[in-house]
Amino acid sequence: MLGVYPRLLAAVICIASSTQVDPRRTPVVEVYQRTRDAVVSIYGQRVVTTAIWPDWMDPFGWGPVAREVRRVLGSGMIVHHEGFIVTNAHVVDKASQVTVVLADGRELAARIVGAATDKDLAILKVDSPNDLPTVELGTSSDLMIGETVIAIGNPYGYSNTLTSGVISALGRDIQIDQDQWLRGLIQTDAPINPGNSGGPLFNILGQVIGINTAVRSQAENIGFAIPVDTLVGSLGPMLMPEGLRRVRLGLVVGPSGSGKAVIVRSVTADSPAERQGIRPGDLIVSMDGNDVTSVVDFYVRLMHKQPGNAILIGIRRPPGPGIRTAMLKLEPRPLPDGAALARQWFGMSVSVLTERLARRFGYDRAYPIIIVTEVRPGGQADRVGLQPGDLIVRVNGSPVRDMNEFTIELEKVSDRPVQFEIMRITESIFGLIQRRFLIEISPAQKEPGPL
Repeated sequence: MLGVYPRLLAAVICIASSTQVDPRRTPVVEVYQRTRDAVVSIYGQRVVTTAIWPDWMDPFGWGPVAREVRRVLGSGMIVHHEGFIVTNAHVVDKASQVTVVLADGRELAARIVGAATDKDLAILKVDSPNDLPTVELGTSSDLMIGETVIAIGNPYGYSNTLTSGVISALGRDIQIDQDQWLRGLIQTDAPINPGNSGGPLFNILGQVIGINTAVRSQAENIGFAIPVDTLVGSLGPMLMPEGLRRVRLGLVVGPSGSGKAVIVRSVTADSPAERQGIRPGDLIVSMDGNDVTSVVDFYVRLMHKQPGNAILIGIRRPPGPGIRTAMLKLEPRPLPDGAALARQWFGMSVSVLTERLARRFGYDRAYPIIIVTEVRPGGQADRVGLQPGDLIVRVNGSPVRDMNEFTIELEKVSDRPVQFEIMRITESIFGLIQRRFLIEISPAQKEPGPL
């Protein structure tokens, strides 16, 4: 009988030791093992062209150019199982080819779905035969200086590299280039290196709280991340149907905080959503009978809809518990008349530079560029010094080579000031003189009288 007790004691010790937590398995290890499969490496290339002739010899850019192929290197994170990936806009900007490498080594071609360049954010899409693992988006509203953070990415091409540190400061502003600042960033001492850009910054719970974007040159242990709440606020503009296709729905949604619905942030007047009685503050809990789990999930499902397809939305209006349904449809959105907008808003007539207009204004030939043909005296364009014959190279920083591109850029601004990059070519005794300059014009509601 006495021999039984040692055996029982040995069994208890064995069970206790088998359930004991491995002291090496720290929270950082747990986060890495739980999230690494949803972090991707991004490669590709962009072609940079440089004019060989000076501007005065080649005002239209028709001359020879030098081409340089530069490597694209960055990181990203999968935010939806259908293959939607968040990264930095600067990682994929002007890239001619983008490849995503998954944690399991698969290489998938990627395309850019949307971008918010002012926030340095972009969304890519890859096609995979199976659902992909995703990260969990947390919140950056309750971050604490000193809390542990973990960065996973592709520094210098070393994929799935983990670094850790703490939050060093909040609300940092940094200047990216002469015309762009990123504001309200998270500062961390977790090592952030070239190639980490676009990758996730996790908290100790394994939730994304930031998107790594920059490192301070000539400084050690100073890196920056875009708060995840900035990403969540940008998902709508990057994914909403109106931004991707010429359709109209009229809904902007955001996270509800419950993980089981999205909240309606705004409803466009006289849109399909407004006509069905949807209001800001409503909670969208389902689409076509399936639960809506996130902002990304809501907009991704809309991508599968064509104009005229029925969309059955389940809505709860707080504080009531009841759920009602609304039947929505995407409406086609025709392209407005850009020439008419230019006349109405700015008091100027514009056109593509055709052969006839080239002869009229003394240019050698037609070219895919917009030319100002008339300016109304006293109008908005006249007040800022625009002249007939001026060439419009860019609108709000985007190249405009035809009337469709010109119209699309005007359509984005509504009643906000519009920035035009103008090329003016004049003759002198020394030959052609080219001058480029920026002007900003606030649209008038209606310019009186004909041009």
